Amino acid sequence: MSRTLDSARIRDLEGPQEEDGPARGGDIAARLHAFRSLGGNCEFGFVQRYGGAEPSGLLRFSYTPLPDLIHALDTDLSEFGAPGDLHLAEAESGTYYCASRRYGIWSNTAQTVGAVDPAALLEREYGRVAHLKRRMLEELGQGSKILVRKVGSADDPADLERLVRAIRRHGPSRLLRVAAAGPDWKPEPARWVGDGILEGHVRRFAPQEEAWDVDLEPWLLLCDSAERLCRGQSPEPVRPSALPVRTFPGLRAHTARGAEISSFRQDCDARALPHGPVHTFSAWIWLPKSFAGEALFAAIDYERLACTGADLARRGAWQRIWVSARIPDERERIRIGLVARAPRGQRFWSTGWRLDEGPLPPPDPEPGIRPATGLGSWLARLRGRARGRI
Repeated sequence: MSRTLDSARIRDLEGPQEEDGPARGGDIAARLHAFRSLGGNCEFGFVQRYGGAEPSGLLRFSYTPLPDLIHALDTDLSEFGAPGDLHLAEAESGTYYCASRRYGIWSNTAQTVGAVDPAALLEREYGRVAHLKRRMLEELGQGSKILVRKVGSADDPADLERLVRAIRRHGPSRLLRVAAAGPDWKPEPARWVGDGILEGHVRRFAPQEEAWDVDLEPWLLLCDSAERLCRGQSPEPVRPSALPVRTFPGLRAHTARGAEISSFRQDCDARALPHGPVHTFSAWIWLPKSFAGEALFAAIDYERLACTGADLARRGAWQRIWVSARIPDERERIRIGLVARAPRGQRFWSTGWRLDEGPLPPPDPEPGIRPATGLGSWLARLRGRARGRI
């Protein structure tokens, strides 16, 4: 199985990490600090990042086969990071992975081949593993974290039972087993299925080689539910709160200008925005049946965490698209808006532009207006040109 990831998307995988505890940017960011990934791939690490949390974790951005994980826990991770255990491997994406010869654990270093001295990087990885291994063993002994492992039809039920026993060797940690429900997913709370064992579902998992492609909303709802359940509260999933920052009302008509990519954006003053929490820009769009574009998505400058782009198969109806990002500290202005890959003259409409503080856009009723067509569409475009909007 390939272990590569898009290097542009895993930039600073193990970047500045926060201490466990309350996090800026809303309750969900603080709740995500209660979880630790048990590997599988990097997806849950990105879930935490997109939710506004950057906790440390030995296996947060690691590929860890289930039998190897069980063996590592059964042996107290004793040989992980021992002299001669770690080595670097070059991935197809052009980044270095750090692999354990003893346990089959592959961790993405987020360092580009040729941009760093391999010997220095390997020395750093030995130090990182030693520090985070001690911390993981302490957390396992205390049972202080909710451990997360994705499960699928290929996983042996006997191995899952062995995993629970391996965890219990160390302490009373809770285990959240996550399965993919498919397109029929609906928000449901996590549930206890055994002593200290929780189960829950998301709609889909990210592709193995594109772990950054997270379906964020189901994950955040499930994590909120599981954390509440472990604290004895109602486990009904609660959507993360969003703080309105600015809204841009009105219907807008857009026409692709002929370049491969057409941008329809608006400047915003970023100086008053908090630069720690995640912000989300969202808009409603309407694609006519004749739309021949290849993609349509929301943008906050060139920054992006999670996003939902346009469903190009959905025509003649409103649909909502959005993108989340952190605002860089040095940025005084940001540009928010829409980007289309479409031939010259292709038209679509948008409304309900809004910028909110939070990892997901807040609930918003579908617009009650319909775009003008025919002569009305021509007049709308003429007015839009006069206002510099299209």
